Amino acid sequence: MRHSKICKEKTRKIIAVVNQFYGVNCLENTRKRHIVIPRQIAMYYAYNETNLSTTSVGLLFNKDHATVLYAITMVKSMMRFDPKFKKERKELEDEIFKVDFKTPKEFKVFQLKEEVNKIVSRMNLDKLTELKASLC
Repeated sequence: MRHSKICKEKTRKIIAVVNQFYGVNCLENTRKRHIVIPRQIAMYYAYNETNLSTTSVGLLFNKDHATVLYAITMVKSMMRFDPKFKKERKELEDEIFKVDFKTPKEFKVFQLKEEVNKIVSRMNLDKLTELKASLC
């Protein structure tokens, strides 16, 4: 129950960021393109950044799961082929992924994860395999 509540709160934050970024209300029930695209983007991030199912994400947007699946497909396509969206995506993600730490412990865990990600990204596959072998 608590996990679901956290995911829904995160989704609400994503919706708020997308609304502010595009200057629309993506929860509005309309087919107007200037609202549909931000809504699809919000659905994409809501699905990918939480453990909510497509059905749960759809309920938050008053849409069904098939609409969420279509939104995910469309945003992936935009990421590949739309140069304008590639620029917008970076700004949007910076805003969505701003980290709000409630305790020093959360901050330390975040720092450790970031450090591990940096180390892994610098390592080549051979070193990673060697490290894995030494750990097992």
